[in-house]
Amino acid sequence: MTVKILYLYPDFMNLYGDNGNVRILKRRLEDQGFDVEILSATITDENISFEDVDFVYMGSGYESNRNLVLEHMKKFREGFVQAVDEGVPMLFTGNSYDILGKGITTPDFTFTEGLGIFDFTFKEQLKKRYTGDVVLEEPESKERFVGFVNRAGESEVQEDLLCSAVKVIGDVPLTKDGVRKNNLIGLSLIGPLLLKNPWIADMFVKIICERKGTKVKQISYPHSEKSHDKTLKALLEAEV
Repeated sequence: MTVKILYLYPDFMNLYGDNGNVRILKRRLEDQGFDVEILSATITDENISFEDVDFVYMGSGYESNRNLVLEHMKKFREGFVQAVDEGVPMLFTGNSYDILGKGITTPDFTFTEGLGIFDFTFKEQLKKRYTGDVVLEEPESKERFVGFVNRAGESEVQEDLLCSAVKVIGDVPLTKDGVRKNNLIGLSLIGPLLLKNPWIADMFVKIICERKGTKVKQISYPHSEKSHDKTLKALLEAEV
């Protein structure tokens, strides 16, 4: 049985080794016995189809690249929204998840409409970038995310943001982060976050298996689990 991963804009939105998330998920799905096909889409494509795909991923990139990607994605919004509503699992990391909100205000005060999946808005500024390690907590499961944030602004309207920032090390003005609708998740964390947050990878694997009608094999990834636990402990104990 084949699982199809749609990797959106890998040539534009892969600033921090975000493609590691695709490799990690591919390996885990292969461990489940699937054949994995990775499809890619970019701004030169005249059509992006979200039909017949099992997982969608977009990483982070320069703000200028993100803005180009947003304008291109608007052409395919209907199919994207339908896939979200149908529960296709998706992960947007770093500043790619900015495009999921109502819009982005650029440093020259230009407002660009987003895809409108969520109500949050994002405001950029040019004075400095906000960087730092963060610990986020998901309210229902109490699971904690660990990772690094590198942002050129902050969310203005935050009603849709789910996770509380338990710990912030650095100058990131972050109190809440992360969005979810059905099986779509967006997080500000950059890089291969599935490596240090293995329970997110486990969750996506479980969802994909269920949608494929197969039973999940219980497979342990001790190195990834130890990496998460060690990083979480270090961040929580660190002095700010």
